[in-house]
Amino acid sequence: MKGKGVEEGWTFFKKEVLKAQEQAVPMCRKMNQQGRRLAWLNREPLLGLREKRKFYHFWKEGQVTQEEYRGFTRSCREEIRKAKAQLEFRLATVVRNNKLYIYKYVNKKKRAKVNLHPLVDAGQNFASKDEEKAEVFNAFFASVFNSQTGYSQGTHLPLLEDKGGERNKPPIMQKEAVNNLLCHLDTYKSVGPDGIHPRMLSELAEELAKTVSILC
Repeated sequence: MKGKGVEEGWTFFKKEVLKAQEQAVPMCRKMNQQGRRLAWLNREPLLGLREKRKFYHFWKEGQVTQEEYRGFTRSCREEIRKAKAQLEFRLATVVRNNKLYIYKYVNKKKRAKVNLHPLVDAGQNFASKDEEKAEVFNAFFASVFNSQTGYSQGTHLPLLEDKGGERNKPPIMQKEAVNNLLCHLDTYKSVGPDGIHPRMLSELAEELAKTVSILC
């Protein structure tokens, strides 16, 4: 009966959190590669490029001189350089906290994607195919983690509240420990199977810690 009650409580909790997430968290649609705007293309360069097209047609129709068109093109090019420099400066300032931005920017600058180079397995054999590389990684991760050590190194387990040595009863998770774990979630990760974004759990840690600790 207890297991059923916990399952019902978790289902209700997830339903309410997802409802609040859908109502309060703004969403943006992911564009395809053709409709994706360049990272540095903010409002000023975008307006400048539009004006450049107009000046080009004016020049072709003889409404402006070639020097005027070239002068506007140089100013537009300068705005683009400034926008790119500002973007790279912002990336340099946030790279310590989130390396994902800089990796995405560098990958977009590449003209072609390079496959992972051959790997060497435990038997000193080279793995060149994608399936063989996957098996090498799988063997490595399986050697690091096992059923007895499910937590990675450096992970602090949450504190448990001691109820006077009552060994027959399940331990109670402290609210402070759950709050600490929720606050330190990686907010740049994608949502899990439950559909709840880690940033929402992290920012609402104080409000959700009590309920989560009871469910645990």
